[in-house]
Amino acid sequence: MKRMAEDSLEEKRPLINRRRASSSSEARGLSSPQGHTYGLSKWRRRGACASILLAVMFERLTFYGFSANLVMFLNESPFLWISYDAANAALIFTGLTYVSSVFGGLLADTLLGRFKTIVVSFILYGLGSVLLVLIGYSSTSKSFRHSFCGNDTSGWVPAPASNNSSVGPTEPPKSSFMYCGWAVYVSLVVIALGSGSLRSNLSPFGGDQVRYEGPKIIRTFFNWFYWAINVGSLIALLGVTALQQNVDFFKGLLVPAASLCVAAGVFVIGRTWYLSKKPMGSVLTNTSKIIIEAFKQRKARKMMVQRQDSTELFHSQRPPSFLDMAKVRYGGSFHESMVDDVKSLKKIILVFLGLTPYWVVYFQMQTTFLLQGLHLRFKINCTVESCNDTTDDFQIPPAWLSAFDVVAVLLFLPLFDGVLYPKLDRHGINFTLLRRMIAGMVFSMLAMIAAGVLEDYRLAWIRSHNETINQSIRSGDTWTVYHAADIWVFWQIPQYSLIGISEVFASVAGLEFAYSMAPRSMQGLIMGIFYFSSGIAALVGSAILKVTSLPAINWFEKKDAGNINNGHLDRYFYLLAAFQLVGLIIFAAVALYHERQEAKQRAGSTAINKNHHEDRAVSQT
Repeated sequence: MKRMAEDSLEEKRPLINRRRASSSSEARGLSSPQGHTYGLSKWRRRGACASILLAVMFERLTFYGFSANLVMFLNESPFLWISYDAANAALIFTGLTYVSSVFGGLLADTLLGRFKTIVVSFILYGLGSVLLVLIGYSSTSKSFRHSFCGNDTSGWVPAPASNNSSVGPTEPPKSSFMYCGWAVYVSLVVIALGSGSLRSNLSPFGGDQVRYEGPKIIRTFFNWFYWAINVGSLIALLGVTALQQNVDFFKGLLVPAASLCVAAGVFVIGRTWYLSKKPMGSVLTNTSKIIIEAFKQRKARKMMVQRQDSTELFHSQRPPSFLDMAKVRYGGSFHESMVDDVKSLKKIILVFLGLTPYWVVYFQMQTTFLLQGLHLRFKINCTVESCNDTTDDFQIPPAWLSAFDVVAVLLFLPLFDGVLYPKLDRHGINFTLLRRMIAGMVFSMLAMIAAGVLEDYRLAWIRSHNETINQSIRSGDTWTVYHAADIWVFWQIPQYSLIGISEVFASVAGLEFAYSMAPRSMQGLIMGIFYFSSGIAALVGSAILKVTSLPAINWFEKKDAGNINNGHLDRYFYLLAAFQLVGLIIFAAVALYHERQEAKQRAGSTAINKNHHEDRAVSQT
């Protein structure tokens, strides 16, 4: 039955055609951290999966507890970073988190194995968290802040603390100065390295626990995995952000740091249940050797292609590709499966690169969406005529709106998996992973359009009324003032919900694609490349932000401090919508072409096999 499950799993990998290992133990290559091989007993699988899912949930609580309000944390007193610098820091942090995933996956595949790599990642993550908590403490202690960050705050000047509605606007900044910037960036870089390495290894490590239980159980695990991610995110977005905005950031950063300790403890406790693969050696070394070997054989390939019409054999077969020349049967020195693994990388990486515009849009939730929310009404008792800024008033954290993305995922993921996809299967509609990604891109484009329309309306309201609500957030003895339109922040719900629906299609399909299509020797590397491409997208978003803030364009005025009312965030949203549309058209064209080519190859293989069997039957007769 286990062999049948393995065969069924291989059928789900149309991009990869390789020989399987000759024995069950060799095919698995799975062992405990102590080196003993175990069977996949039901109780062990459930215990291992439960430990991993809980660790993922608490780790995501930590990550979003740190990142969801990062822009506000840096934008308000005492750090007083201007909006552009705060949003750029958040994008760089997100980008580094995803980019570093590839190094964590490579480290696990080639040197340490997944279990040890995850433990090292938790340690690194913890060191960065301690530094960030110290920065949070400096926001509440003036003496510690001066000894830790220095005395100079050359940023924009906040309004003095006041309990009446006459809170004035902030003064323009003296310069674009990032107070305590060295500590902020060091902590964010260290956290990004630890979090990125965890990201690339936890999901394939969990998949290893159920790999030979069949495709249905694998899909179930990844659905629960995505649920765990979103439950942790939801707790952070609803609870931690409210604590940060309504109490103080020190306590709000201490909670996710404690959650990280719980995540590491839960993961280590499940150590005796895990099945883990030993590192396979240097994947990059073998890949480079195969490419070099194929390059040396390029003349032989050219001659072979020129002779393909001279024999019936070559006429009925496709000519060898560039990498095929490294195979033993074409005069190379590498086994078929090793070369096919490297060949599969090209197709997988192309799919990941095609998702770049989608990820650029996705990462707006913790940056520009948050900036927009800070300039909408998030205090219940505030109006243009009166805004009572007493410390007892509860403020709706704009980061709460990200929860609607999470809720959309939690609602639609089981609905699609249990109702939509089976119904499409029954009607003969093949809703492949690539087509699910295309659907996700459509919804992400609609989210950008919705955000642009709302920003248009917000700016039009401010211009027509020629006044704003001066909403303030207290930090110590000063207030950070945001000049908002009298429009409820909940009008952002459509754009967050559309991002959530897009995530159910594109992000879940991308995660399943990365694991299911990855060669066994490259699972960590492929998962790392998947997140690496996401990180590149975040850095692309940072570059677009930088370009649109140049004086010639001036969509983000650096003189705004916490005020974006003189900029053109609406144009930025429309630009990203157009960027996604172009990416969608290219991705859809390439994906549909690939599917047609795969269908032709399968039809050709079937015809060749049929002719071969008929010829054999005639010969026997």
